[in-house]
Amino acid sequence: MDNLDEILRQLVAQACTYPPRSIERQKIIQVIHQRVMTSGRLWNEERKPYYADALQEMWEYCCQHLEEYNPEIRGVITWLDDNLKRILRHYRDRTSRQRNRQAPVLQTQEGQILDPVDGLSASPDVQPALEMWNEVLDWVQTDPDGVLRNTFFKNRSDINAQVLLLQQLSPNILPWDTIAARFNLSPKDAKYLPQWYSRHCNRLLRTFGRERGYF
Repeated sequence: MDNLDEILRQLVAQACTYPPRSIERQKIIQVIHQRVMTSGRLWNEERKPYYADALQEMWEYCCQHLEEYNPEIRGVITWLDDNLKRILRHYRDRTSRQRNRQAPVLQTQEGQILDPVDGLSASPDVQPALEMWNEVLDWVQTDPDGVLRNTFFKNRSDINAQVLLLQQLSPNILPWDTIAARFNLSPKDAKYLPQWYSRHCNRLLRTFGRERGYF
């Protein structure tokens, strides 16, 4: 662990001791932002036209959900990178869908209508990732061994690993405070839920990935 990473971990922990909209918390967040941006270590795709928007969205999300960060799993910059890459994927997918909808319709000399989208195929780099994603999603949805349904938050069997993983794998990921409100969690449990997810649900995902040879 290098010096910057240790400093950032301490700053995040310190920020979490203050209420979300407090001046003290905002001041610490500004320090975190300044140190990360000047470090040059954040994932960079400035050549993409939507990178600036994705970067802004990442900062807004992470600063509003600092309690989700678990120092036992990864460094602060890695956590920021993971969220940034997730948001960038959404922008790429959105751009791709828009491009496909705008593709011109072609017509052969015989009058047959050809949709150019039908001729598109996933690139060799994308196809394995799509297959892996589908396998993970199928495993979470079916939970063949019941391990996900039987891994639940405290004594709440309705808040289990399967329910939370399906939410996090959804295209429309909800903030943790919204999820906590839906389950009527106390403020203390609502604050702990993201940490529980990182500790237990991510562990199950890593175990599944190792068994499938993903890493």
